[in-house]
Amino acid sequence: MNALDCFLIEYSDSSFTNPHEVAQGITPPDRQGQFTHMGAQYWGFETDRHIGTEIYPTQQHFRFRPDKGHFLCLGLKTRSVVTQIDIDTRWFTGNHVPEVTVILEDADDQVIVLSHQTLRPNEPHHFVIPPTQAERCRVLCHQEGGIARVALFGEALTNPVSPINLLEQASIGHVSNDHYGHPKDAVFGNRLEDHMKGWESARSGFGEQAVFSFDQPIALKAFVVDTYLHRLNAPLSCHLFGLGPAHDLTDSMRSIPRWSVQLENGARVVPDDFQAYMQGRHYAEEGKPWPDALIIQLDQSQSTHWQPLLPFQALKPDTYHHFDTFETAGWFQHLLFLHYPNGGIHGLKAFGDYQS
Repeated sequence: MNALDCFLIEYSDSSFTNPHEVAQGITPPDRQGQFTHMGAQYWGFETDRHIGTEIYPTQQHFRFRPDKGHFLCLGLKTRSVVTQIDIDTRWFTGNHVPEVTVILEDADDQVIVLSHQTLRPNEPHHFVIPPTQAERCRVLCHQEGGIARVALFGEALTNPVSPINLLEQASIGHVSNDHYGHPKDAVFGNRLEDHMKGWESARSGFGEQAVFSFDQPIALKAFVVDTYLHRLNAPLSCHLFGLGPAHDLTDSMRSIPRWSVQLENGARVVPDDFQAYMQGRHYAEEGKPWPDALIIQLDQSQSTHWQPLLPFQALKPDTYHHFDTFETAGWFQHLLFLHYPNGGIHGLKAFGDYQS
């Protein structure tokens, strides 16, 4: 039985700590006497409070929701057979997660291996389970609190292989904004830091873009957008389009998908310069109140050469987004990546094959 390499894919909340420490697999260190602006410093994952309690001041009562809770999801770097799960609440004495359910996931299959398992404060817990194949481990917290470490043990089914990130071999152009970091920083973002780093635009942006060009056409198998540690400044969405080798990039940049605005009167506008349109507030009529809301959509009606791969995907803060289903298949010489409205991305990865 071996320790299995894991990383944190996503989590519901960890307001008090850096939750990526929970997957590092080391004995949680004692941070007694260390403080941040959030108070005493702990190792691992610790949620905010009161997820299950709602207050109603007018009625002067509370509503308690026993079904509410937090979660964290670990990814195994190699698909494995898991035979033991360790959950450590070390140093969490009055603020530990009191109970968990653990689900092992393999593709679309889910197996509950621990159900409403009680955890004790400030103590390592070792759970031997029936051998279960998995590529992810989801820990449901009933309801909130801290966990210092989650470690999985078993046997890897294959030798770990690191596929080539094709974006590392691409040239990058048509970058809309790189105020705090260039897309190249995201291409080489591999979670080696314990702070934000990557491609980050200024706050003033309304839709950012970069084009990745390859020496020879590629066929995509997977695409990763990692907002690691971008907890308060991740973009809300991402969009990916491919241009085939038969089309000229310079000409095709004139017909890329463009952001459109639907006004309150129902009229729809597709500005040539969306950034200038929004920054200049050209949606507002002189002498009239600003509109309550505008509907922003990506208009693809004129972008016949750009094939939609991921036409619209929501992004979450501090999350490893892995996409392996694309709307269009084929060979592409250029990839157009958009995100909206602005923000930071730690990692961008494209996995696939070259045509030759």
